[in-house]
Amino acid sequence: MELTNIVKRFPGVVANRDVNLAVRPGTIHAIVGENGAGKSTLMKILYGMQRPDEGAIRIDGHEVSFRSPTDAIAVGIGMVHQHFMLADNLTVLENVILGYEPRRPFPLWFQVDTGAARERITELGRRYGLPVDPDELVETLGVGERQRVEILKVLYRGATTLILDEPTAVLVPQEVEELFGNLAELKREGITVLFISHKLDEVLSVADDITVIRAGTTVATRKPAEVTAHQLAELMVGSELPTPETRESTVTDDVELTVEHVTREEPGARPSLDDVSLRIRRGEIVGIAGVEGNGQTELIAAIMGMLPVTSGTMSLAGQDITHWSTRQRREAGVGYVPEDRHRHGLLLDAPLWENEILGHQSEAPNSSGPWIDRDGARSRTTEIVERYDVRTPNIDVIADALSGGNQQKLIMGRELMAGPSLLIAAHPTRGVDVGAQAAIWDHLRDARRRPGHAAHLR
Repeated sequence: MELTNIVKRFPGVVANRDVNLAVRPGTIHAIVGENGAGKSTLMKILYGMQRPDEGAIRIDGHEVSFRSPTDAIAVGIGMVHQHFMLADNLTVLENVILGYEPRRPFPLWFQVDTGAARERITELGRRYGLPVDPDELVETLGVGERQRVEILKVLYRGATTLILDEPTAVLVPQEVEELFGNLAELKREGITVLFISHKLDEVLSVADDITVIRAGTTVATRKPAEVTAHQLAELMVGSELPTPETRESTVTDDVELTVEHVTREEPGARPSLDDVSLRIRRGEIVGIAGVEGNGQTELIAAIMGMLPVTSGTMSLAGQDITHWSTRQRREAGVGYVPEDRHRHGLLLDAPLWENEILGHQSEAPNSSGPWIDRDGARSRTTEIVERYDVRTPNIDVIADALSGGNQQKLIMGRELMAGPSLLIAAHPTRGVDVGAQAAIWDHLRDARRRPGHAAHLR
């Protein structure tokens, strides 16, 4: 596969300029770059979701032109998006065959041949090390299992080239190992994999070739044995990485948040929270680590008032907030960066300045009495874009037009600019490049130095 001199323009920005990419068949080819470098746009072009303004795509030496993903699928290209595209209320089988339902022979051609579909899904799962239960509802599956279903969807459609966009962003270490085992099996079967990731150590461990994209164009292609993670990072940003500063402790003796013996029991299941206690002091960053699915999500939801608890208490700066609403906690100075920015952090079809208001609609400068202050919100959004390096043509762009990392920087800026006394940040650097990661950590360290500030990270 070869992409030559690809150019893609949007109003006010050139997303790709003279991109060249050659992918050897049957290999894992990693693509790395900063947020907004043009990786996702390039993959959308390859998958038929966007059409290039200039340049050519060649598959097996033949030039092709895609008007839609259907055209890309027809020549064997499939894509697994970072945010899964599955219907929770359907089974695995129904999700995999949706739009490609096999029909029974005449005269029953109007009926879906679920038996043939089930047999093929089972065979694909066995062949590529992707075991699934075809009859299980997707809503009951974990993240790693959902990803298997997404991969099976594209294999079911006959994909010989698989695009994986940030496939490990939501996986725990054990699931990452399983995925890499699956990729090795796919490669042995002759499948070509395009692997987009910000996790450079993972890229070096799994890729056969690595292409770096910076500011919309390709700047280098390297073999893993020829380059280190640090060198890749410097190719991505185009300069030397800053050296982390050593700073004095900001931790005080004043307690900002207390969680005591919090339990959440659910009928027919073990408690999602069982006698959880913790204490966070002002000026302190507290990390919570653990395998996904062991109560971290429920704990954050309980602290934010989005999930009631069966027993236990929570207090903020000495005041009992156990039965406060989420709005009351927000107005008392609790900031929140959710783990799923699309579901809980953004209105994807709304402009950036409207997204800046979310969760802070009753606060200055976003409000004037009972009314939204449009000018104040726009001014604050402009300040966030500049201070947090949110790469966008303007603040009227919809949130969905930003890369995942720039969406994350917008959310982080929105919460920190509000001056919270406590920040709850779930996976604050998920899907963010190395340069933006360093900037986010710096912003958090700066925030904890302000009087009365603390951070609680997951």
